[in-house]
Amino acid sequence: MGALPTDFDMCFLSGCYLEMVCFGVGLTRFEFSRPQTSPGEVVYRVSICSEGELSYKVNGCEGVRNFSDSTTSAPLLDFLMRDVVSVEQMGLASLKISFSCDEFIVFEGSDNGFESFSIYANSNEIVVV
Repeated sequence: MGALPTDFDMCFLSGCYLEMVCFGVGLTRFEFSRPQTSPGEVVYRVSICSEGELSYKVNGCEGVRNFSDSTTSAPLLDFLMRDVVSVEQMGLASLKISFSCDEFIVFEGSDNGFESFSIYANSNEIVVV
């Protein structure tokens, strides 16, 4: 991924909370959704799959997800059920998702031509790869 698209909509997580975090070999997946406001309403969901560097700050602790050290994954669980406060682009290809109390997750973009993270919105529509 060289850069985020110039028309990238930073409001794609507006009103969302982090519902699920999944860990795999070389992959961290975050599932966001918006609360259902009425019965039968289709739930809006966003998935972000990170294959690159991922940094975070939660409960006053800063860290970086290291795929070979499982203890660096555990703090990410503390983001579960927290509301997204803002989304901002950092540099050309990185994305910072902020929660309350100055807590955040940063998806580090790469300029080497390989995908660092992918974003999928409702029904697997690809937003960014």
